[in-house]
Amino acid sequence: MNRKQLLILLVLCGPLFASANQVEGKQSELDALKQRLHDLQQEFRNTQANRQEAADGLRQSERAISDAVRQLRKLEGERRRTRSDLQTLTQQADAVAARIRQQQAQLAQALKAAYLRGQGDALRLILNGSDPNQAARDLRYLAHLSRAQQSMIESLRADLTQLAALQQETAKKTTELTQLQAAREAEQKQLLADKRAREQVLQKLSVQIQQQRREISNLKRDERSLTQLVERLNRVMAQQAAREAARARAAQHAQKAQKDEKNGTAASRRPLAVNTETPVAFRTDRPFSGLKGSLRLPVAGELMNRFGAPREGGGVSWKGLFIRAAQGSAVKAIAAGQIVFAEWLRGFGNLIIVDHGEGYMSLYSNNESLYKQVGERVQPGDAIASVGNSGGQPDTGLYFEMRHQSRPVNPLLWVK
Repeated sequence: MNRKQLLILLVLCGPLFASANQVEGKQSELDALKQRLHDLQQEFRNTQANRQEAADGLRQSERAISDAVRQLRKLEGERRRTRSDLQTLTQQADAVAARIRQQQAQLAQALKAAYLRGQGDALRLILNGSDPNQAARDLRYLAHLSRAQQSMIESLRADLTQLAALQQETAKKTTELTQLQAAREAEQKQLLADKRAREQVLQKLSVQIQQQRREISNLKRDERSLTQLVERLNRVMAQQAAREAARARAAQHAQKAQKDEKNGTAASRRPLAVNTETPVAFRTDRPFSGLKGSLRLPVAGELMNRFGAPREGGGVSWKGLFIRAAQGSAVKAIAAGQIVFAEWLRGFGNLIIVDHGEGYMSLYSNNESLYKQVGERVQPGDAIASVGNSGGQPDTGLYFEMRHQSRPVNPLLWVK
């Protein structure tokens, strides 16, 4: 009901409940109530606009954090491979250097022996008048020795060339390692900057986000509030005594609701159970439907709700489990499957969905970072994300759902 309809209702119903003097006496109060209603409507519109802006900023910040963490993991892998290549090149260069030193020693011994024998060994063998057969054998020996020395020299040259190439490749790999290290440090700085930006966004609008999370349905609640306001105005116009009684009952009801909500909130903060086991790698030929009762929850932590229980404020029930866990903890795939969604989604933050076949899917939300992308295959126990509180979630943890043919199923029926 809008303001115009409210005014018409007041004009039509006023004469039925009060005289003209009473209406005139209450006009100032009605004007004040109408102004309050207008202010509340404007405040609600402003809050909605601010929350939209905050959600957009939160989405950009959390996506930047996810991308930065994924790039850090990639750079770390490249750095490990470059270091391994550098170690291999160093070992090869050491082996070649050792072989060169051995060859140099052997060549030095051969040159020393030739020097001690003097020059013209072959000519002396021919002219010394010894046995021709023995001289022929000695000549062949000298020829073989000369070829061996020549081969040793050629091998030494080849090893020196190889050593120079290895040293050049080693210098290249060292430069690559330095560049990778610099890139890694730059990514770390960017990650810290993104985290600070995200914290500023959350701190700036934390009150608005908390208020919106407690709302079941903004439009329905506003409609009920407006209806209650019109009813109170009608009672005010009817008689003063009825108005005061209605206000007293409303105040008592609000106090009881606030007390019940406070008690319910305090109870909801206590964990219902603690999960200590997470998925591990396994192989099976059974389809996903045959794994019921043998799976594990994707992260270790505290179970904060029951499947199907009403959420805080009532009206909406839990379709999954919220597991409170440490920031940055690994979120693991419960079974083999394929990534079909890996993106930021309003209300769920960084969300990743795995298709296990036969119409079964598992959903992991409120993550700090997503490690996998759409189309990638995962195995049981694979780390697919890290625990966070994206999407405006006040507690750090993982919200986990399982669905079959789009319908939510109780995850606790599928775990050991």
